[in-house]
Amino acid sequence: MPDLGALLGGILGPLLAMIFIVVPLVVIHELGHLIAARWRGIAIDEFGIGFPPRVATIAQRGRMAITLNALPIGGFVRMVGAEEGSDEPEGWDRSSLRSKVLVMLAGIAANFLLAFVLLTAVAGPFAERGAVVVGSVQADSPAAAAGLQIGDRITAINGAAFDRMGGSPFATHVGEAVKLTIERGGVSSDVTATLRDGESALRSGVLGISIREFAAAGAYDRSLFEAITIGATETVTSSVAVLAGLGAIAAAPFSGGGSGLTGPIGIAVSVSEAAGSIGIAGLLRFAGLLSANLAVLNLLPIPPLDGGRIAGLLLRRALGGARGRTVERRLIIVGAVAMLALFAVVTFGDLLRIFTGQG
Repeated sequence: MPDLGALLGGILGPLLAMIFIVVPLVVIHELGHLIAARWRGIAIDEFGIGFPPRVATIAQRGRMAITLNALPIGGFVRMVGAEEGSDEPEGWDRSSLRSKVLVMLAGIAANFLLAFVLLTAVAGPFAERGAVVVGSVQADSPAAAAGLQIGDRITAINGAAFDRMGGSPFATHVGEAVKLTIERGGVSSDVTATLRDGESALRSGVLGISIREFAAAGAYDRSLFEAITIGATETVTSSVAVLAGLGAIAAAPFSGGGSGLTGPIGIAVSVSEAAGSIGIAGLLRFAGLLSANLAVLNLLPIPPLDGGRIAGLLLRRALGGARGRTVERRLIIVGAVAMLALFAVVTFGDLLRIFTGQG
């Protein structure tokens, strides 16, 4: 298996992370649109991977061309008869409101489904046991009292291994006396430590160590039912967290906080930097969480996002006739300009953090 740190490191690392993680999530989203469009009888001119200019036509499926394009930042579906007033019988403009709404929702559903599948895979067949490698030990800490040393590997708590992707293994044992299984020089032994709680835990940590690495320590066996439950739970909780984050972003101008937004460039750089330490399971989990994020973001009623397109379609129907079409067009134009401006601001912030370390 290739060394992910070496593969995604260096100058090409962020580009490879974009191509192999970010772009597939967008392509899956567009594939959802395509499947729903064909189900509802809407013809497709082009299914594009990446954005133009076109590099090659991969395949031709009847009227639909499957193309590879030069800019590796997403994908698109170009539907027949998308122009207003088109008389194409299988075109987008002549399709029903229900069909259009279903096509828009299908992209969102595809990202939610992908998030669930990836997070279930990470909780099941790709699950890894974790080993906390001690980087330093605080004086007069529970770790010092238990005799922990730099380089020790903590592999179990109270005899139970822990999931490497499951967050801090100590969080559910705050204030408790626990049995830690440690490996030192290839020899395994058990020690007892009473974890801190309250203010001291918040200030100095529950165990009193710094973590050098959260290393993989073999497969973590879990039933299919447990994996599915964890995958579904993580999909829901990550989606709710996105909504909470969006609320914080909206409140930032009034609270004096920063937006904290990261764009495609920042995401690609972060994945590139972390690839060596999080491994395949970590990359899959990251992709699953990002897919859930994309699904939630596309629900927002802001054109040209799917939720905004749906809002425009419903408003057009409510207003009717030429007035409805005019309002819908204006909403799409204003939304597109706003999204481009936001993309520019976020990209500038990503580049600023990369080259100066400032946010």
